[in-house]
Amino acid sequence: MAEELIVTTSQRDDHQLDVTIELGPERTEQALQRAIKLVSKKARIPGFRPGKAPAAMIVRTYGKPGLLSEVVDDLSEEVYLEVLKSQQFEMYGQAALEDIQVEPTIQFKMVVPLRPEVDLGDYSGVRVEAPVVEVGDADVDALLEQAQAGRATHVAVDRESQIDDIVKVDIVGTVEDTTIMENEDWELTLRRDGGWLPGFDEAFVGLKAGDEKEFDITYPEDSFSKFKGKTAHFKAAVKEVRAKELPALDDEFARSLGDYADMADYRAKTLAELRAQRETEAENQLNQDAIDALVAQAKMAYPPAAVHDTVHEMLHDLENRMRNVGYTLEDSLRLQGKTVAQYEQELRPSAERRVKSRLVIDELGRRENLAVTSEEVDAELERIVGQSEEEETRKALQEAFGSESGRAMIEHDLLTTKTLERLRALVTGQAATDVAAAAPVAEVTETPSVVAETPDAAHAPAEAGDAETPETN
Repeated sequence: MAEELIVTTSQRDDHQLDVTIELGPERTEQALQRAIKLVSKKARIPGFRPGKAPAAMIVRTYGKPGLLSEVVDDLSEEVYLEVLKSQQFEMYGQAALEDIQVEPTIQFKMVVPLRPEVDLGDYSGVRVEAPVVEVGDADVDALLEQAQAGRATHVAVDRESQIDDIVKVDIVGTVEDTTIMENEDWELTLRRDGGWLPGFDEAFVGLKAGDEKEFDITYPEDSFSKFKGKTAHFKAAVKEVRAKELPALDDEFARSLGDYADMADYRAKTLAELRAQRETEAENQLNQDAIDALVAQAKMAYPPAAVHDTVHEMLHDLENRMRNVGYTLEDSLRLQGKTVAQYEQELRPSAERRVKSRLVIDELGRRENLAVTSEEVDAELERIVGQSEEEETRKALQEAFGSESGRAMIEHDLLTTKTLERLRALVTGQAATDVAAAAPVAEVTETPSVVAETPDAAHAPAEAGDAETPETN
């Protein structure tokens, strides 16, 4: 019977476990003989052919630590797997080898990240006020005004210029003996409190085509110009004044904006679209507020690896988005003067919030006994595939999401949607729950995965930003 391993464990403050695995004298000797055999095959010792040098000479030549270094990597994996079979650690992910000792016996010191634990407590009394959705004719009017302004034209007028007009001028500007501008047919849109220098645009207000004007403007003392504090002299001749002309808000204009029969049709459809949009925004906000409320009262513990993994997930999402527009992550960060390591640190607070959000949502689904049927997965798969009009794309979608992993992703998305729906009902008092019958403390049965994504959003790169309602967009 093989000599038993000596295993000692110690709980750390960061939801990880220190594990020391010690081999007894017999197994340490076996490991040494294994190392000697391995090294002797490639050792070059004067007077001996490879593999023929005595074991004692191999030990004297390389030393025990040097020999054992040849086998410790494989050996550490072997003994760790052996320990896992007997210890049944509730692990989050792979253990990290922290230290190795070979004298007097071999010892491996490892750090094991533990599976997250979540206690939601009694959440039956958690209440969150749902955002009020308000939309009306004034909102449609605002959109119409934006569209109208976007279609505006400018026409020549025989009157004095006003703010928002365009003036065409010949102009010369000097500071002392330096010419700072000399333009012909220069077109200037007159802005209030804007322009190149304070008061510059306003100097043209009230002029008509054919008028000439000379005026002075002093560069502000806080200007970045080399002329700060100095006075510039301008001489301008106005050649044309053009005024903004807005299109009429009639049926023809409505039809030009899209598939609308007339202005009444535009207003009705736009009002409905705005309402749907704001209802979605309100639902997402309620999700966010409700999750925050759960997190605030929950007790949870998770290892640093959970945040680390989420940071890298967010980086991967950002890399995908950058790649789609022809950039790399490094290019984007370089323009911001940041390194990847610096950006990872910036992402950590958002990643931690995402981890907490995912944990409470997963646990709520378990506490509320929510589940997804195979028929629901089939229906969602059919919907996803049916969204594409291209046969090749449909085949690709069917292959990707019809696989075991693809169906698992769909199932998770649907379960998340159900959980968020249940959460909204609970926090707004529309549903009751019997939390007394549920287990007070639960361990997550899987490593945290993407939750709170709608089924569509789950298959597109998520924002690397701050998922406070985890990917509910």
